[in-house]
Amino acid sequence: MEDMTKHSATPAYSPGKQALLDAALRLAADGRTLNSLGLRELAREAGLNPNTFYRHFREMDDLGLTLLRSIVEQVRGPIRILRHDATARAERQIRQQNPAIDQVQLELRRGRLVCAETVRLFLDYVLANAEVVMVAMREMHGPSELLRREVRNMMRLFADDLAQDIIELKLVSEQVAPMQVRQIAEMVSLNLFFQSLDYIAQPQRRDQLRRLVEEQIMMLFTGAAFLQAVGALCLPEGEV
Repeated sequence: MEDMTKHSATPAYSPGKQALLDAALRLAADGRTLNSLGLRELAREAGLNPNTFYRHFREMDDLGLTLLRSIVEQVRGPIRILRHDATARAERQIRQQNPAIDQVQLELRRGRLVCAETVRLFLDYVLANAEVVMVAMREMHGPSELLRREVRNMMRLFADDLAQDIIELKLVSEQVAPMQVRQIAEMVSLNLFFQSLDYIAQPQRRDQLRRLVEEQIMMLFTGAAFLQAVGALCLPEGEV
């Protein structure tokens, strides 16, 4: 499978455009938002003439959109491929170990294995691209409405992919309604990005944090299945 660990723009940018993107990441690494960067400061950091900026970007928000959208381009496809591959591998492994396993146990174990692989891949990307991820999270609460909206849209896209794959690959019980799957997927997407900040900042806790994220995801979906089952039992006779 394609290596998605290290961030790179897709398609490849011109040297000048890439130099400006890299310079913006370096300057924003100390906790600044992209809109706080000065044009001359950015050009100097990139080793370019200030006028060069306008050959590649209309304004600083345009640069920010390029950075955020390249995260989506870099991660979405490989994570979906991994989920499909991991599902097939998990089912083969589980059935080899226990050919008589019932459907409920199969779904639970398969979902857990796929969850672990997806979380590991995402956090590997986070660690290899810490500056990009921190900039994205900072812009979520930054002064630019355009970039705030783009970060929210980015998380919605990840949630949409997750929900679609969960339903298509039957990674949770069919008792969990598609609307519930979508709601949980949105919570999972948001939580993954927020937890990624601790994952970057606390190397001594990375194994613990990864397991915590996995458990939180499993608890959300298991809880939804349980509540749906309890709700069905509580319906008056004749209702479905």
